[in-house]
Amino acid sequence: MGIGCLIRATKYQLLGISLIVVLLGVALAAVTLWTCFNDKFYIIRNVTPETNRYARMHDLAVHSSLAISSFLALLGIITLIGIVKESELLLSLVLICFALLFCGVVQLAYWKSAYKQVTEDAAKDVYDILYADYMRNVSHPSKQDLINIHSTFSCCGKNSSFSNYTMVENETCLPHHEPQKDCLQSIENQIADNMAIIGVLTILLGIVTIYGMILTAFFCFAACLIQIWDKKQKYTLGKKY
Repeated sequence: MGIGCLIRATKYQLLGISLIVVLLGVALAAVTLWTCFNDKFYIIRNVTPETNRYARMHDLAVHSSLAISSFLALLGIITLIGIVKESELLLSLVLICFALLFCGVVQLAYWKSAYKQVTEDAAKDVYDILYADYMRNVSHPSKQDLINIHSTFSCCGKNSSFSNYTMVENETCLPHHEPQKDCLQSIENQIADNMAIIGVLTILLGIVTIYGMILTAFFCFAACLIQIWDKKQKYTLGKKY
């Protein structure tokens, strides 16, 4: 197989990579918007804003994910234009963007492994604060927030040694025939499911990024090599005066 065939095959693969990158950007944006407007995350995000650590983590994750999804869509479009026009400048820019994206994927993977438990604890702290506040003050805001959480998560109280299942559960849990789930476990499971989706997207993005870097580097190198080969044994004689 000649160098021309390899370049043509690389070109078609890069076209596919550009479409996959755009699709991953759209998928990441969809997951982010679903997280932002999902009832379960929305309720935890909007209670007790002055002591809510989860709210800050939630906003940071949403803004970062939307920025990454926009970067992915832009990268896919630039890759497509660079391949169609066979522009070495654009493809060099694409290679740099893939390298930056790889650094971002590594950072995202680290964040997911290092801060997964921190995020779960911050979300569960919101429920603990509401629970303790209602036990102490029987305040109306805490009661309504607890009712909303119990209704949305279909849970009731905390199955722990310090939960006495008296006033809080009797006044804020909706009546159901089936046994109620533990709210802390329900919140943890919801965040774990969302983290699993992010983990799958991170793995796919890492694979596509590495493959895109290899293809782009080969395409740029091969294009320069062909130009050198085309100039071999071609001489220009100067004018004689």
